[in-house]
Amino acid sequence: MAATTSQSSSDDTRRPVGIGEVAARAGVSPGTVSNVLNRPERVAEATRRRVEEAIRELDYVRNSSGSSLRSGRTDSIGLLVLDVTNPFFTEVARGVEDEATAEGLAVLLLNSAERADRQRRSLRLLAEQRAAGAVVMPIDDDLSDLLWLRQRGISWVLLDRGDIEVEEGCSVCVDNHAGGLAAGRHLISLGHERISFVSGPFAIEQCRDRLAGLRSACAEAGLDPHEAVRVVETPQLNARSGEDAAEAVLAGGPRRRPQAVFCANDQLALGLLKSLGRRGIRAPEDISVMGYDDIDVASLIHPGLTSVAQPKYEMGRAAMRLLLAELNDPGHRHERLRFEPTLVARGSTSARR
Repeated sequence: MAATTSQSSSDDTRRPVGIGEVAARAGVSPGTVSNVLNRPERVAEATRRRVEEAIRELDYVRNSSGSSLRSGRTDSIGLLVLDVTNPFFTEVARGVEDEATAEGLAVLLLNSAERADRQRRSLRLLAEQRAAGAVVMPIDDDLSDLLWLRQRGISWVLLDRGDIEVEEGCSVCVDNHAGGLAAGRHLISLGHERISFVSGPFAIEQCRDRLAGLRSACAEAGLDPHEAVRVVETPQLNARSGEDAAEAVLAGGPRRRPQAVFCANDQLALGLLKSLGRRGIRAPEDISVMGYDDIDVASLIHPGLTSVAQPKYEMGRAAMRLLLAELNDPGHRHERLRFEPTLVARGSTSARR
């Protein structure tokens, strides 16, 4: 039996309905239709309803390219994150999108994968697309690409970055030093005096600040911060890097094994727990392990992962509000918003045995 194929004819493809056809159906001028779409308050209610009915009947979809060419920007904003696979960024993105949608803006999600070349390419794409603005989580301290973007008339807000000078732009962050301090105090209160810090690249400000907070907790407790804390730097803030870090964490044998491990994010901690489990090392019986971010899965695993919680959704909303403020006000003054983290203790940490 011969196989049959189906072809769609050109008649199946509908030609886009134009604004002139909507005007003819409603019995008004194209200018009136334009006013209904862009300045409805200028149109009498009866006329507006007639035009809206014609739009529904004809299934008219407005073409925004013309207006974006005239205004120099589209009705979209970019959200550039470090790693789209990290659930932390999912919650942040939800906050950004909720605020943007309420203002009629679409969100274009971009992923730098913690790489400078991809960050640069993403920012140039936003310039090519004439994006209205961007919320950006930068991979390091170099803001040259962002300053290049602003020179082209595209506003931006930095997210999860606290050391930017206010005159350079708006920023939203969490006090990562305070988060590291809280983590250190928690582990030290449980009797742990040998602590490993599993970090992502130290080019990332958050990693540096969380380590500084941990060392401050050690100094506060009368411990030598550099003796008490052993640092393991990994190439990325993901679970695979956490798995690979186990060998370095356990280097030196049982006598040098840390009593606790503080990971720079939950993804690292989850990977580390997996690798430790494969080696027959239990948390918290053999070693306490904690993370940072308090992603949803932290409360779902057993034992639950102790973590430092960030207000992820609220951070995304706040960043988008700052961006909207700058887009809508030529006299906008840059602001820096800093949120406080919260320690969430669960079963992966316990008193030293």
